[in-house]
Amino acid sequence: MQGDIVGKLNRELHEPIRQERQVVYFLVEARKLLEQQDVLGNFNDFKLCSDWAVHPKLRGPAAQQILAYFNAFEVEHVKSGVTLHEFQPKPLKDFLSLTSFRAEMMAGLEPYGVEVGRIATDDFWKPFVQCYMSVIQDCPLEAWEQNATHVSHVSAQAWPEEMANGMFPGKRVVQWNWTLAGTKQVKDACALI
Repeated sequence: MQGDIVGKLNRELHEPIRQERQVVYFLVEARKLLEQQDVLGNFNDFKLCSDWAVHPKLRGPAAQQILAYFNAFEVEHVKSGVTLHEFQPKPLKDFLSLTSFRAEMMAGLEPYGVEVGRIATDDFWKPFVQCYMSVIQDCPLEAWEQNATHVSHVSAQAWPEEMANGMFPGKRVVQWNWTLAGTKQVKDACALI
């Protein structure tokens, strides 16, 4: 069974990525492989991003980690006035840019014979991300925290391609919104990918 999945993944890696369905299929097969090997839990950002592609809303533990990043930012912002751009710790920056998604996908699949070198190329990755963003634009990510110190809710929504291209040619955009705990104040920021 592992060999069948690896063969399917390698065939997909040799095809140009042109459609959303290719990205969804690749992610589903990759998850199957990692779940069968009982290692999916070692790749939290890959798991979160692949969950995001197939679920209409995300509220699980991985989404809670994103809320924790924004909460840490607000704690620091209250203390020092730092902006989100100035604050971005490496884990948050890597998640927002999909760098950790890509790295974890490669690290998780390589030990099982998947030809991950193609994932490292821009020729593969750029169209993959374009299609991935089209997939997740229909699936907002949401995280709620009942006992938050500074942030009670985080949501993310990918912009439609036309909208992103109109403002940021050649980029895709995920808009992040977070609600300050105990208030109705919502802050936002955009990640350009």
